Amino acid sequence: MNRKEIVKRLESHFKVKAKYLGVPSFAYELKAQEATFIINREGKVVNSKSKEIVELDKLLGKTKPFESDSIKISIDEHNGKSLRNLINMIYSKQGLLKRALNFEDDLVKDDFVSKINESAIDTLEDFKEVLESASQGSCPGLGFNFEERIATFNLCKELEPDQLKAFKKLVKIIDRKAKALKYASAKVKVTNNEKYTFRTWLLRLGMIGNEYKMTRKILLENLNGNGAFKRPLKEEA
Repeated sequence: MNRKEIVKRLESHFKVKAKYLGVPSFAYELKAQEATFIINREGKVVNSKSKEIVELDKLLGKTKPFESDSIKISIDEHNGKSLRNLINMIYSKQGLLKRALNFEDDLVKDDFVSKINESAIDTLEDFKEVLESASQGSCPGLGFNFEERIATFNLCKELEPDQLKAFKKLVKIIDRKAKALKYASAKVKVTNNEKYTFRTWLLRLGMIGNEYKMTRKILLENLNGNGAFKRPLKEEA
C-alpha cells in the first residue's frame, strides 16, 4: 500500500481531510479527535505528540474493507467494434472527465485512439492485435485481460469514496451504451460551458432521474459553467 492509499484510508476512517505540509517534511497531517497523526515520506504513521510509530491495522481497528482502487467490467459481451466505442466515448469527454474527477493522467492517449480508428476492427482479437501493436503506455488508465475477459479502470486510487461510487456508475452506463451503439465518435468538442456539455452527455447516456441525481451532482461539481443553460447568462448591467 503506497502513502496516498494510506492517507485515503485514514481520511475515510476518521472522516476528516489530511493536510499536505509541503517542504521540508513532505508529510501529511491528519487531526482526529483522539490524536493528530503525521504520515511521513516513508508512509509511516506517527503520533505527533508521542512521536511513536502507529501500526495502521491497529489504528483503523475493525473497519469495513476499503473499496477497491480499480473498476472492473466484463468484456465477454463485447466485440472489437464495441470496445472501440468504449474507448472513443471515454476519449471524447476525457478532458471534462479528468477535471470532474481530478484525474492527473489520461485514461487513453491520442496515438492509441488514432490507431484503433484507422484500423479495421470487428472482433476482440482484432482489438487485441491493435492494442498490442500500440506504443507502451498508450492506454494507461484502462487495462485489458483478454484471457479472463476483463477490462480494468486503473486511476481510481485518486478518487474520494463518493467520486469512486459515481465513477463506477458512469463506467457501468458507458459500458452498456458502448455495446448498444453501432458507432461512437472520438471527436473532442470545444466548450465554454463545461457543466452543460457534460450534463447533456450524461443525460444522453441514460443518466436520468432521481436514481442518478447524486451521481450527476458529484460528476458536475468540479466543472465550470451552468448546467441548466447552454449559453452562460449575461451579467446584469
